[in-house]
Amino acid sequence: MSCFISSGVAIGCSDSIGGVKKIYVGGQSGYTSGYTYNVDSSITGATDSGDVSYYAFDMKRGVSSYVQTTTKSYENGTVYWEQVLTAVLNKMDAEKRNQLKILGQNDTLQILVVDQNDNVYVMGQVNYSYLSGGDAQTGLALADRNGMTMIFTAQEQEPSRLLAAPSGYTGTTPEALIAAVFTGSTIVG
Repeated sequence: MSCFISSGVAIGCSDSIGGVKKIYVGGQSGYTSGYTYNVDSSITGATDSGDVSYYAFDMKRGVSSYVQTTTKSYENGTVYWEQVLTAVLNKMDAEKRNQLKILGQNDTLQILVVDQNDNVYVMGQVNYSYLSGGDAQTGLALADRNGMTMIFTAQEQEPSRLLAAPSGYTGTTPEALIAAVFTGSTIVG
């Protein structure tokens, strides 16, 4: 594979917004075993080797983020991308506590991150994601957050890929796109 640049990037329009709208978390054994890609290297299809379910977690605007950091060692000739999702859930309760415990025990999570522009990123596509930190707190003042912050981390050889419409796709929502690409999976929520 050539590592020479073959095109540039135009400025484009100022028509995007920041933040995470929703995440879908999947983490059973028998994970996705094969992917198909379009010419832009976006994922247009995935083959599951087991019964994988993706569970929805809705995010409030302005509190959750997805960041990819490039780490390169010039001396060693290595490069990888650390993907970090900070997901905030308001109002602590027993159901969220129980989900937090299960997520903390699972080191093979694959997370689909839906941003405010309805782009869907695949976090932990090859090496998986894991709950690497966070907190749960009641807050102090009446207007403080009562809830939890979950920090998920993945380290991959390539930056996150986006999902793209497979051939014949006619849907209009991120949920429809996820269902069309991950055909063997169950989308819950």
